Amino acid sequence: MRFLITILAVLSIYSIANASEVTFQFGSPSFSGQGKSSHYLTVENIEKTRKDTIKAAEKAAAEKVIADKKATAVAKFKANLESRFYTALAKQITTNVFGADGLQQDTGTFTSPVGGEIVTWETPSSGDVTVTVTETDGTVTTFTMPKED
Repeated sequence: MRFLITILAVLSIYSIANASEVTFQFGSPSFSGQGKSSHYLTVENIEKTRKDTIKAAEKAAAEKVIADKKATAVAKFKANLESRFYTALAKQITTNVFGADGLQQDTGTFTSPVGGEIVTWETPSSGDVTVTVTETDGTVTTFTMPKED
Protein backbone atom coordinates (compact mmCIF):
# COMPACT_ATOMS: atom_id res chain seq x y z
CA MET A 1 0.00 0.00 0.00
CA ARG A 2 2.85 2.30 0.78
CA PHE A 3 4.27 1.60 -2.62
CA LEU A 4 1.00 2.58 -4.29
CA ILE A 5 0.79 5.85 -2.39
CA THR A 6 4.37 6.66 -3.41
CA ILE A 7 3.60 6.06 -7.10
CA LEU A 8 0.47 8.24 -6.92
CA ALA A 9 2.42 11.03 -5.22
CA VAL A 10 5.15 10.91 -7.89
CA LEU A 11 2.58 10.99 -10.69
CA SER A 12 0.70 13.94 -9.20
CA ILE A 13 3.94 15.91 -8.74
CA TYR A 14 4.97 15.08 -12.32
CA SER A 15 1.62 16.28 -13.75
CA ILE A 16 1.81 19.53 -11.76
CA ALA A 17 5.32 20.15 -13.05
CA ASN A 18 4.21 19.67 -16.72
CA ALA A 19 1.07 21.82 -16.52
CA SER A 20 0.99 25.06 -18.52
CA GLU A 21 -0.78 28.35 -18.12
CA VAL A 22 -4.43 28.40 -19.22
CA THR A 23 -4.91 30.91 -22.08
CA PHE A 24 -8.03 31.99 -23.89
CA GLN A 25 -8.33 32.39 -27.66
CA PHE A 26 -11.37 33.21 -29.75
CA GLY A 27 -12.48 30.38 -32.00
CA SER A 28 -14.23 32.61 -34.52
CA PRO A 29 -12.05 34.17 -37.25
CA SER A 30 -14.19 37.31 -36.99
CA PHE A 31 -12.75 37.94 -33.51
CA SER A 32 -9.30 36.40 -33.69
CA GLY A 33 -8.37 37.58 -37.18
CA GLN A 34 -6.75 34.26 -38.07
CA GLY A 35 -8.23 32.91 -41.31
CA LYS A 36 -10.44 35.98 -41.51
CA SER A 37 -10.52 36.37 -45.31
CA SER A 38 -11.33 32.72 -45.97
CA HIS A 39 -14.05 32.92 -43.32
CA TYR A 40 -15.63 35.92 -45.05
CA LEU A 41 -15.44 34.14 -48.43
CA THR A 42 -17.12 31.08 -46.99
CA VAL A 43 -19.92 33.17 -45.48
CA GLU A 44 -20.35 35.05 -48.79
CA ASN A 45 -20.53 31.78 -50.76
CA ILE A 46 -23.15 30.41 -48.39
CA GLU A 47 -25.26 33.58 -48.74
CA LYS A 48 -24.94 33.59 -52.55
CA THR A 49 -25.86 29.92 -52.82
CA ARG A 50 -28.94 30.51 -50.69
CA LYS A 51 -30.03 33.53 -52.76
CA ASP A 52 -29.50 31.59 -56.00
CA THR A 53 -31.58 28.72 -54.62
CA ILE A 54 -34.42 31.09 -53.74
CA LYS A 55 -34.31 32.72 -57.21
CA ALA A 56 -34.29 29.30 -58.91
CA ALA A 57 -37.28 28.19 -56.84
CA GLU A 58 -39.20 31.38 -57.74
CA LYS A 59 -38.37 30.93 -61.43
CA ALA A 60 -39.46 27.28 -61.35
CA ALA A 61 -42.73 28.25 -59.68
CA ALA A 62 -43.41 30.93 -62.32
CA GLU A 63 -42.62 28.48 -65.14
CA LYS A 64 -44.93 25.92 -63.54
CA VAL A 65 -47.78 28.44 -63.47
CA ILE A 66 -47.25 29.18 -67.18
CA ALA A 67 -47.03 25.47 -68.01
CA ASP A 68 -50.20 24.79 -66.02
CA LYS A 69 -52.04 27.51 -67.94
CA LYS A 70 -50.90 25.97 -71.24
CA ALA A 71 -51.97 22.51 -70.10
CA THR A 72 -55.64 23.38 -69.56
CA ALA A 73 -58.21 21.88 -71.89
CA VAL A 74 -59.17 25.33 -73.20
CA ALA A 75 -55.54 26.22 -74.00
CA LYS A 76 -55.02 22.90 -75.79
CA PHE A 77 -58.22 23.41 -77.77
CA LYS A 78 -57.19 26.94 -78.73
CA ALA A 79 -53.72 25.79 -79.87
CA ASN A 80 -55.24 22.96 -81.90
CA LEU A 81 -57.79 25.30 -83.47
CA GLU A 82 -55.10 27.85 -84.38
CA SER A 83 -52.98 25.10 -85.91
CA ARG A 84 -55.86 23.89 -88.04
CA PHE A 85 -56.73 27.45 -88.99
CA TYR A 86 -53.21 28.18 -90.23
CA THR A 87 -53.11 24.87 -92.10
CA ALA A 88 -56.36 25.78 -93.89
CA LEU A 89 -54.99 29.26 -94.63
CA ALA A 90 -51.82 27.79 -96.15
CA LYS A 91 -53.94 25.49 -98.33
CA GLN A 92 -56.12 28.42 -99.42
CA ILE A 93 -53.09 30.52 -100.37
CA THR A 94 -51.56 27.60 -102.27
CA THR A 95 -54.82 27.05 -104.17
CA ASN A 96 -55.11 30.76 -105.01
CA VAL A 97 -51.50 31.12 -106.13
CA PHE A 98 -51.17 27.96 -108.17
CA GLY A 99 -54.79 27.80 -109.30
CA ALA A 100 -57.43 25.14 -109.15
CA ASP A 101 -59.50 24.24 -112.18
CA GLY A 102 -57.85 27.00 -114.19
CA LEU A 103 -58.56 29.68 -111.56
CA GLN A 104 -55.52 31.53 -110.32
CA GLN A 105 -54.98 34.77 -108.36
CA ASP A 106 -51.77 36.73 -108.82
CA THR A 107 -52.36 38.78 -105.64
CA GLY A 108 -54.40 38.46 -102.49
CA THR A 109 -54.70 39.60 -98.89
CA PHE A 110 -56.05 37.84 -95.84
CA THR A 111 -56.43 39.13 -92.27
CA SER A 112 -56.34 36.51 -89.54
CA PRO A 113 -59.32 36.66 -87.19
CA VAL A 114 -57.32 34.91 -84.45
CA GLY A 115 -54.19 37.06 -84.11
CA GLY A 116 -54.91 39.94 -86.50
CA GLU A 117 -51.93 39.16 -88.75
CA ILE A 118 -52.15 40.31 -92.36
CA VAL A 119 -51.05 37.78 -94.97
CA THR A 120 -50.40 39.13 -98.48
CA TRP A 121 -49.28 37.12 -101.50
CA GLU A 122 -48.37 38.12 -105.00
CA THR A 123 -46.83 36.63 -108.10
CA PRO A 124 -44.77 39.33 -109.83
CA SER A 125 -43.56 39.08 -113.40
CA SER A 126 -40.39 37.26 -112.25
CA GLY A 127 -42.59 34.23 -111.59
CA ASP A 128 -41.64 33.79 -107.92
CA VAL A 129 -44.38 33.79 -105.29
CA THR A 130 -43.89 36.31 -102.47
CA VAL A 131 -45.84 35.82 -99.23
CA THR A 132 -45.61 38.64 -96.69
CA VAL A 133 -46.87 38.26 -93.12
CA THR A 134 -47.31 41.47 -91.11
CA GLU A 135 -47.87 40.87 -87.41
CA THR A 136 -49.85 43.16 -85.12
CA ASP A 137 -46.65 44.57 -83.56
CA GLY A 138 -45.38 45.62 -87.02
CA THR A 139 -42.95 42.74 -87.57
CA VAL A 140 -42.82 41.81 -91.26
CA THR A 141 -41.76 38.36 -92.49
CA THR A 142 -41.38 37.67 -96.21
CA PHE A 143 -41.22 34.27 -97.90
CA THR A 144 -40.18 33.95 -101.55
CA MET A 145 -40.79 30.67 -103.33
CA PRO A 146 -40.23 29.73 -106.98
CA LYS A 147 -43.39 29.09 -108.96
CA GLU A 148 -43.21 26.58 -111.69
CA ASP A 149 -46.07 26.11 -114.15
